[in-house]
Parts: sequence; C-alpha cells; structure tokens
Amino acid sequence: MTKADAEKIISFLSAGWFVAKTKTDKAEFQRLANEIRKSAGMPTE
Repeated sequence: MTKADAEKIISFLSAGWFVAKTKTDKAEFQRLANEIRKSAGMPTE
C-alpha cells in the first residue's frame, strides 16, 4: 500500500473517530488507522 493511499483511508477513519460516541469506538478507529499505517510502512501513533 502506498503512503498516499494510506493517508486517504486514514482521513476517512478520522472522520469516524470524531463522531464516535464511546472510548471503545474511538479506540477501534485508532487501531484500524494504525493497521493501515503498518501496511504502508508508516510509523504508528
């Protein structure tokens, strides 16, 4: 996966994170974003 593609996907996940109602939901969006970062060879947060 390219870094550009990863950043696009992460921007969609970020939108979901901002409307998530629970800590559990926010944590899942963060986990998914980190998995995308890993697959693109980017550092995780």
